[in-house]
Amino acid sequence: MEVKDSFKENYQDQVIMHMLINDSDENSIKNLSNNSDTNEGYLYLSVKFISISNNLTSVFEKLLEKHQIQVNQYMSREYIQSFFGSDISELSIMASKLKNGLNKNEITLVSKNTENKGFFEKFFQLFS
Repeated sequence: MEVKDSFKENYQDQVIMHMLINDSDENSIKNLSNNSDTNEGYLYLSVKFISISNNLTSVFEKLLEKHQIQVNQYMSREYIQSFFGSDISELSIMASKLKNGLNKNEITLVSKNTENKGFFEKFFQLFS
């Protein structure tokens, strides 16, 4: 099972804002571990989620819906501050940098394309 799916299954009342690979675990092992004594030869990553309540997102969406504004992604101010330090003069610029991949330990969540294409659409894409 994917870690994102596991989070969504166990925290159904939360929306994921950030998914981060922790730099190290309690044994100071960097990112990826393959210690056969502790995990029987399996590789694993330590992942941290930063989330927000569904109730809070629905309040934002209802307020902004009146002005025809749709929220595509939520970001945590505390996460942004922890990455750049307490001297935040331009929060939106720093948020944009993080959104565009500045933190190499942040996992970008991409929706799967669930669109069913017909035979001719698939055939056309093959040659384009």
